[in-house]
Amino acid sequence: MKTELAEAHEKIKSLTLQVEEMNVLNAQRESKKENLKSKITELNSERLKSDEERKQLQIDNNQLKEKMLELSNGKEIDNNTIKLMEKEIGQLKTSVAEVESFVIEQHKLGFDKALQQAKYFYKIPIDERNFDMKKDFYKGELVTINEILEEEDDDATNINIMN
Repeated sequence: MKTELAEAHEKIKSLTLQVEEMNVLNAQRESKKENLKSKITELNSERLKSDEERKQLQIDNNQLKEKMLELSNGKEIDNNTIKLMEKEIGQLKTSVAEVESFVIEQHKLGFDKALQQAKYFYKIPIDERNFDMKKDFYKGELVTINEILEEEDDDATNINIMN
């Protein structure tokens, strides 16, 4: 019996050691389990953040698409406006050319009217082509423009000398 008792004590010691080793292993496993739980919580939190960020990115992307659509529509409207303005500018240029042509024509007609009246009232023959564009009336006489300019220069010089 003593031997059996000694063997039982030995077995108890061995089992106690095994229980302690198992308790240590269980403590290590609990620690690892807690670490894994905290990592799972952290990853879940990051996943939630990622989901929120993904949703926000989708919202931002949709807003950008809407703005691009608005800008495209605005660009199309602007291009149509530009085309209308270019058409109006063309019409205005045509109108200006017509008015300029009309004014020039009226000016010519007015000059022709004055020439016809001079021919009629003063019996000046205008179709002999004896008009000289280099001459003008100065002090009641028909003289060349150069003579007029020289005489005016002499008069201006005389005035400056007297002062």
